[in-house]
Amino acid sequence: MSVLNTLKRLLYPVTLLTLVALLSIGLSILAIYKGFALESPAIIYPIVAVPTTLFILCLYTIDRFLVNRIKYCQLMLAELVLLMGGYLWYGYSSSSTDIHIETDEDYIFVLYDATENSMDNFSRKRLFGKEWLVTGNIVHLNPSLISRNDIRILPPENWMGIYEENGKYFYQGGSISYSYKLRSRQANEYKRTQQTYIDSLLTLVLR
Repeated sequence: MSVLNTLKRLLYPVTLLTLVALLSIGLSILAIYKGFALESPAIIYPIVAVPTTLFILCLYTIDRFLVNRIKYCQLMLAELVLLMGGYLWYGYSSSSTDIHIETDEDYIFVLYDATENSMDNFSRKRLFGKEWLVTGNIVHLNPSLISRNDIRILPPENWMGIYEENGKYFYQGGSISYSYKLRSRQANEYKRTQQTYIDSLLTLVLR
């Protein structure tokens, strides 16, 4: 009976944070399982999920303190505003501008030489993000975008490893900034990471 009374005190009356806390605990358990059961990159799941759940549980502790001290409707309204604000903040802070590459080639060039507004090629993704699907291994972007840290170049999903080189290529009296991505684990990978080889590819691409 004491266990039931404890659960009742912890869960009743049910608020929005009650549902969020329970969902967060479930997702954390799933994240921990994936983090240790799958390949090493999946370890990021529990690293992100567990601290987030602990933060939500701290908020839930405050919720349990307030639930019998202020009106229920006021608490629900405050939590609704809090959750909406948290959702918008997370969506904005985690948003990105993604360029998805689909190609059968094993290298990608992103050339910052376009004269038009490259952002016109992107479509909206969720609330704040943008994405652009490119079929081919050459992407032309406006030079003004080179300093944007939110732009992600996403190669084909079957690329298990990536070599990346950023630099400038001197061309027709000027220079073009570029990003070179090579699908690694190739037989001639070392040769294809040398600057002379990269320059020769750029000469063919810009011909």
